[in-house]
Amino acid sequence: MKRLTFSLLVLVLVVLITVLALVWTMPGLPSTIRADTICLPDEHGTLTCGRTPDLLHDYLKRVTVDESDRHEQEVENRLKQYTKENGNHLKNIYDKFYWEMKPAAKVTGKRQPNMRKSDIGGKMMPIREWCHGRELYYTDGFIRYGVRYRNGRLVVPVSGTYYIYSFINFYQPCKYAEKPDTPYTASDRIEHGIFKFNISTERETEIASHIQPEMVSCNMYLNSYSSYVSTLAELKAGDELSVKVSNLTFLKYSRNNFFGLNLI
Repeated sequence: MKRLTFSLLVLVLVVLITVLALVWTMPGLPSTIRADTICLPDEHGTLTCGRTPDLLHDYLKRVTVDESDRHEQEVENRLKQYTKENGNHLKNIYDKFYWEMKPAAKVTGKRQPNMRKSDIGGKMMPIREWCHGRELYYTDGFIRYGVRYRNGRLVVPVSGTYYIYSFINFYQPCKYAEKPDTPYTASDRIEHGIFKFNISTERETEIASHIQPEMVSCNMYLNSYSSYVSTLAELKAGDELSVKVSNLTFLKYSRNNFFGLNLI
């Protein structure tokens, strides 16, 4: 029994000596540490002691930033690997979304207001009213991704190559119904065009047009004409597009008319 007790005392003594040796040989450990002091490794691994709030704040900030950088790098590597393995599939998806998000508009026809004095006698008169805004809810028209409607014109939001188009139905009383002896001349023609107005140069230019001669209708009372105009055009941001016709009075049934653009 005495031997066992002696052995236990020796073991405890050895442990205490070992602990004291470790404490004594710890680098940078101050001989006296106050209650508000803590020792933590710095960015170089050296044990540093100081005020608990300051040292703990710096340590947690450094560890958090290091962990965040490591996590971001890991996510970036995983994303690169996923993109490499699924590149073709992603390209097909994003190409589709990119196309759907390109500026586009289609406004539909409506009854025109009374003609202005400036329109009377003009060679080409603008169509001043199209269905837009909430009026398009009940049609197949739309205005999206930056295109604006202003006073019968479509305003281009970004520069690029656009596909522009317009369809107009014309209904004209036949001249022979009122004056059977009135002949048709070369000046009797139906014109339909798309025009571009640049606000910086204050110039208006014709982009596309369609011309057809007036004809004698089979019933001798009413002539009907259909005109579709389309083209590709390089447009700048802020350009305003409008549709003009040779005679506004021929737009009797305007609900089938439309005018639009798409960025390609």
